[in-house]
Formats: sequence, C-alpha cells, structure tokens
Amino acid sequence: MNKLQYFIVINLIFIQFSLAQNKDSIDIKNLRQEVSRLENHVNTVEKNQLNYKIEKDLIKETYSSNYERINTVITIILGIIGVIGFIGIRDINSIKKEYLTELEKLKGLQVEFESKSKEFNTEKNKFDTEIKQIFIENEEQNRKIKFIELKEKINGLLKDGKLHDALEFVNAALGIEPEDRTVLRQKARIYVRLNLLPESLKVYEKLNSIFPEDSSIALDNIECLYFANHLKDAKILSEKHSDSLTGKEDGKLLQFLEVIELYHKKSDEELLKKIQKFIDFENLEKAEKCFKSWDLKEAKYFVAHQPESELKKSLQFAIWYLNGEANGQQVCNALGIETKNT
Repeated sequence: MNKLQYFIVINLIFIQFSLAQNKDSIDIKNLRQEVSRLENHVNTVEKNQLNYKIEKDLIKETYSSNYERINTVITIILGIIGVIGFIGIRDINSIKKEYLTELEKLKGLQVEFESKSKEFNTEKNKFDTEIKQIFIENEEQNRKIKFIELKEKINGLLKDGKLHDALEFVNAALGIEPEDRTVLRQKARIYVRLNLLPESLKVYEKLNSIFPEDSSIALDNIECLYFANHLKDAKILSEKHSDSLTGKEDGKLLQFLEVIELYHKKSDEELLKKIQKFIDFENLEKAEKCFKSWDLKEAKYFVAHQPESELKKSLQFAIWYLNGEANGQQVCNALGIETKNT
C-alpha cells in the first residue's frame, strides 16, 4: 500500500470511531453509503494512477525509441554528408587539378591560335594584295582593250564620214585616257570638219600644253589658226616652229597656208599667182598628190563650209590639184589661167 491508501484507511477508522461515539446524531446506513462511495473513489484514483503510470511508461518508451531512431537517422545522414563531403572535396581537388591542366593547355592553344591567326592574317593580306593587284591589272587590261576598240571604231566612223558618231566615241575614249595624243588630235580634226573652229583650237591648246615639243601637233594647230583667220597667232606659232614648217613638204605647206591667208584677205589676183606656183606646166595632164605626208582632208572640209564665191572656187581647185584630184589643165581651164605663154 502506498501513502494514499494508508491515509484513506486511517480516515475510515477515524470515521468509524467517530460514528461509534455519535450513534445518535449520524445514521449508520448513510455512513456505510459514504464509506462505499469513498472506496469507489479510492479505486477510481488507483485506476487513474495506474493508467497514468502506464501512459507515462509508454510515452517514455516511445520517446526513447524515437530519440534513438532520430539519433540513428541523424548519424546516418551525417555519415552520408561526410562521405559526400569527402568525395566532393576530393572531386573538387581533382576537378581543380584538371581545370588547371586544361587551363594551361588552353593558354597554349591560345598562344598557338594567336600565332596561327597572325600567319593567317599575313597570308590573307598577301592574298588580298595579290587579288587586288590582279583585279587592277585585269581592269587595266580591260580598259586598254576597250580604249583600243574605241579607237578602231573612231577610225572606221571617220572613214565613213560619220563625224558626229565619231565625236561621241572620241569623248568616250577620252573618258578612259583623257590625255591620249592620237584621240585628242582626232577630236580637234573632227571639230574642224564640223566647222567648229573655236572648239578645235581649244583642243589644240590642250595638246600644246601636254606635248609642247611635238612639232606635228604645232603644225596642225597652225593650219587650224589659218582656217579660223587667226593670222597673228598663226604667225607667232609659225616662227616658233619655223624649221618644221619650212621643211614640211619642201616648203609647199607654207605656200599653201599663204594661199589660205590670201583667201581671207580676199586678194584674188595674188591668190591666182600663188596657185600658179604649184602647177607643173610641163605636165598639165598629170594629176598626182603634191603632198606626200600632209593630209588635206581638213582643208577640203574647211573650203566646203565657205560661202560660194570665185575665191572659194580658186581655193577649192588649188586643194584638188595639191591632193591629186585634178590635173593642171583642169585647174587652168577652171580658173582662166593662160597655159601657152606661161
């Protein structure tokens, strides 16, 4: 029995003793009921105490069991974490070593790549330079071929008398070679044939500035100056190139230019006298070119553009005779020149 039970029994004894002393004031039946009630109370308390102890033991065992399980789980988890950490650290060190190794290799590759890149750039620049040079040479060749084709086309058009078409091709050719001597001279002559003498003189001025020592250009320029009646400028340029002018065609070119001068001065008698100096009266039936290297085509165009007159007729027959298109007899008959006493 525990202390509680002892306490209850003592109380019951005390109560019974009290009842024996006070039989008159307390009813025995009621007292028994009270004792019975107290006993039930005591039994209930004992049962509750027993249940509490059982529950307490169960809770303790459950807590202890759970605690052990938790410790076991935590231990396992920590063990796993430790293993993973150890493996991870080892893997990290291994990865670090591999990374450093790969980094060194990468640095080596970078140096090699930079070296190869420089070599490639050098080769590329060399290749680009060579390609560019090839393109330039091809372009130059194409330009020269096109220029030659244009020159051939100009010659053909001039031969056919298609002056305006020839002038277009001349300008196209000069777009490729602006200072080509031959094409510039062709342009100046085309302007003369089109009776555009001021334009022709501008071209000759350019030619003289580019080729100041070319006497053949100077002689063409002198002729054009005579055609344009710029006699003062013509004589200044003639004095500068007097040797070339007096020696050309054994002096006959200078005599022909003097005929042009007399035409502008409208000196009919002087003009006929000059023309007679050209005529070979010993061979009046003979017609041949008097000028071997001088072309009179521009002179023929110049005369063709002049107004009709006796002076034009005289000048025209003089040109025909010098160019071998008329004999001496024809010239004398047309111009009324005496042949018997000459």
